[in-house]
Amino acid sequence: MKLPTLYCAAILALILPIFAKEQTNIVFIIADDLGYGDLGCYGQKTIQTPVLDKLAAEGIRFTQQYSGSTVCAPSRSALMTGQDTGSTWLRGNGEFELRPDPDDLTVATLLQRAGYRTAMIGKSCISGNTQNPQHVLDKGFDVFYGTTSHKDGHFRYPEFVYDQTKRVELDGNKLHSGKFYDVELYTTRAEHFIRETKDPFFLLLSYPIPHASVLAPEGAVPGGAGMEHSKGHYTEVKNPAAHYQAMVEAMDGYVGRVLAALEEKGVANNTLILFTSDNGSHFEGGYNPKMLDSSGPLRGGKRDLYEGGIRVPMIAHWPDGIAKPGTSDHISAFWDFLPTACDIAEIDTPPGLDGISYLPTLIGKGEQATHDFLYWEFHERNTRLAMRQGDWKLVQYNVAKNGKPELYHLGRDQGETEDLAKQEPERVAAMLKILKTHRKLSPIFPNKHLDQ
Repeated sequence: MKLPTLYCAAILALILPIFAKEQTNIVFIIADDLGYGDLGCYGQKTIQTPVLDKLAAEGIRFTQQYSGSTVCAPSRSALMTGQDTGSTWLRGNGEFELRPDPDDLTVATLLQRAGYRTAMIGKSCISGNTQNPQHVLDKGFDVFYGTTSHKDGHFRYPEFVYDQTKRVELDGNKLHSGKFYDVELYTTRAEHFIRETKDPFFLLLSYPIPHASVLAPEGAVPGGAGMEHSKGHYTEVKNPAAHYQAMVEAMDGYVGRVLAALEEKGVANNTLILFTSDNGSHFEGGYNPKMLDSSGPLRGGKRDLYEGGIRVPMIAHWPDGIAKPGTSDHISAFWDFLPTACDIAEIDTPPGLDGISYLPTLIGKGEQATHDFLYWEFHERNTRLAMRQGDWKLVQYNVAKNGKPELYHLGRDQGETEDLAKQEPERVAAMLKILKTHRKLSPIFPNKHLDQ
């Protein structure tokens, strides 16, 4: 007997989910200006980060992960597009944003097309100092709650946030003081998204701390050392080191809340959590990385292309996916996230990108591809260039003034203390040739010293 069509469809609707493979949720948490040495699992002795340390112990702690750049906008552009700063559209801070589709295709758009519900909460990762919330939605995010201008992210008590495209005034917030601490708002919204969203989902949780203003949540600093006054752009505090420490410790707690929301929903095991930072620790708001050893064993900090400016912590936690917890010395960078996410979602990675998937490293299966080299360019301070090739690292400062290249062997000297350029002239010449040929022309970041 032939069964009615509607009856067959009902049976299939019940049966197919049993055989369908459950897709992995992805939660990417990006801190702002968190140094390589700011977490306990990376050697920090003063700042307490028990939640992130536990995630690292249960997952994989990457020891050679690099940000997209040494400042926020180009670093996040690399994360979103799978391209390094020789290729991606945004290569510096300013009033710029990624181009409309189909240009600058983002990881969010790709996952959205694959059936993921996508959200960006916090500081924008597809723009600089612009006010265009619709653009966030146009670039692949179903949900947006946060700020689009990076300058708005400089203050712990912003006067407004965007909820989708609606501007929501935060009554009582006066940038340097107020009722609504930004990271508290973003964590609460992230909890809501996790609890209310059906699988699969991609959450980009973009925390604007510990970037200056260096102002911890009220009551978080021992002794009550609060905000005293504001003289300039950033909030001024009496003890910036105490506030920086309290900010990182508070962020650790906020990450714990996100994990709790995943556990309460019953999806923690099937969710890949990646936690990292957009660049090294900063020299702003009265803080210096040396105060708390934020760069750990590395040289420099934010705006440097030495390791302290671009090597960042990255923790991967995925109980159902990571077969062997531990550490990984796989050399990876922000532009690797897009192809990794595509592999997890089992969709094709767009051609012509600089990134390679590190899924084999996460799951311990398959052959892990490696980079021929990593490349960075930085357009402030007379232009700075860097590349890593194996254990060798080339750095060139003051390119506009014909600054001399420096060469370091990171396998023996991760602190970049011994310049080997004079001892290795042929290697320097070969690496400089790559530097000069890898870069693609950029209409919004032209550089007469590079475009030759």
